[in-house]
Amino acid sequence: MTEPNAPRPPRSKTLRLWLIIGSIAAVLAIIPAGVMGMMSVMATDAGVNTMIYVFIFTMMTFPLAIILGPVLGWIAYWLRYERLSWILLFSPFAWVVALIIIFSLGFGQPNPI
Repeated sequence: MTEPNAPRPPRSKTLRLWLIIGSIAAVLAIIPAGVMGMMSVMATDAGVNTMIYVFIFTMMTFPLAIILGPVLGWIAYWLRYERLSWILLFSPFAWVVALIIIFSLGFGQPNPI
């Protein structure tokens, strides 16, 4: 057991710097991501396709990921969960990877899935 008055380890200055950079990037990216999310429903004009609906869902949830990633990262930083903070800070990149996969599988092709 740890003592109640035991000194806690210092917070990482590198993580704090990246959280600040990530927060600024999120503020700058939220407007374009929101517009892309709103315009993604126009992809249904390409026809009925599973990949199109995956694309729409990914684009509609992307602004939410951009907002929640740094906010939850700051909360984890405050609670001194550094590894979780790193994961949450870079979690919006999972959406970018998903979009790369969607487009590489043939978005808009007659039968990609």
